Amino acid sequence: MFKIKKRILAFILWGALLTGISGCGFQEAKEAVGHFQETVDDVIGSQEEETTEMETELPEIEITEEASAYYYGYSTLEEEEQKVYRQLAAGIESFQEEIPVDPLSQEQLEKVMRILLADHPEYFWTDGTSSYTYQELPGGEIQNLKVRPEYQAGREEAASLQKQIETVADQWIAGAPQGDTYEKIKYIYETLIRQVEYQEDSGQNQNIRSVFLEGKTVCMGYSKAAQYLLNRMGIFCTLVTGTVNGDRPSSHAWNLVKIGEEYYFMDVTWGNPGYLNPAENDAYISYSYLCCSWDTLAPTHVPDDTIPLPVCEDGRYNYYKNIERWYEEYDQDQIRQVLQSDLVQGTVMTELRFAGKDSYDLALEDLLEGSLIESAVQDSGILTPGQTLVWQTYYGGSDHLIIIAWQH
Repeated sequence: MFKIKKRILAFILWGALLTGISGCGFQEAKEAVGHFQETVDDVIGSQEEETTEMETELPEIEITEEASAYYYGYSTLEEEEQKVYRQLAAGIESFQEEIPVDPLSQEQLEKVMRILLADHPEYFWTDGTSSYTYQELPGGEIQNLKVRPEYQAGREEAASLQKQIETVADQWIAGAPQGDTYEKIKYIYETLIRQVEYQEDSGQNQNIRSVFLEGKTVCMGYSKAAQYLLNRMGIFCTLVTGTVNGDRPSSHAWNLVKIGEEYYFMDVTWGNPGYLNPAENDAYISYSYLCCSWDTLAPTHVPDDTIPLPVCEDGRYNYYKNIERWYEEYDQDQIRQVLQSDLVQGTVMTELRFAGKDSYDLALEDLLEGSLIESAVQDSGILTPGQTLVWQTYYGGSDHLIIIAWQH
């Protein structure tokens, strides 16, 4: 960190805020040492002769009580941090090159920037990567803290892009069912999966541009788009970031939603067959990660400390329990009857979700290696002499879900 002595015995220091949140693959932070050095020189040149600084009220956005209900991260901040949040938001919304904010520690400033971007998916023109300058007086007091965000689009370009984004978003929202909050959340979950392809190398995939304008994204894009759409529909939804376990832990993003007074998790990416089964992009949606409790995510998802998370243990919206395809234990005869019933009714797919690995493994053994499916087809009586039936079985997820797709 550079230290340059001034006539008032203060020091001008520069620092970097590299707080862009990436998901499903980290993005490398841009090298900006030259920019930082220029920033320091500019500050010194403009303030060389000054001996005092006048305190002024800094611009900040107004956050109404109604609006704050959707800004979950904001509600977790201390009062002084909330004020800087509002100041940063005012600067980012006006594309200010240098945003003056009240003094905070570097740790606090980075936290506020992360939370601001987590609360505002509509700020697609910046990822939070910033530099900052401040004065440190001899006693350690900090003053004249200024943040310089990096912008991926200028004001005019962003305004044009925003109109295009809103047009697509409004079209999707117009198709949502009326009434029940769960059904609306389910609709957005399905719409994002069906309309947007999972593609790791998609452009602008850390913001909502990739979703609404490109139709290709990764987990961060899905999560921010879900938040953006549901908030516009008057439904609480915020961003959760962290990692997922596996052969190699990777960054990930998902959502926290609220129905009534209860919170639930939602992971659009993990419900997407294009992510779960890249070779079978037309496979069926998994609803395991729609309005689920923490028990579903706990084996694989590790949230970071950006926001404190509420308790999520209510299971009333477990999709597979509600369609009566949830099994605590494996019963061969029961599953045979389910298969036969679906075949007789001409069901496109049979969904079976098991509560634990043991029951899941037993079911897989009979369905994949045994003759359970073949016998169910024969016993159903749906085939005429010479007729054949083709099916495809999807399995292997940590949610213990088996999907059998029938081609009648």
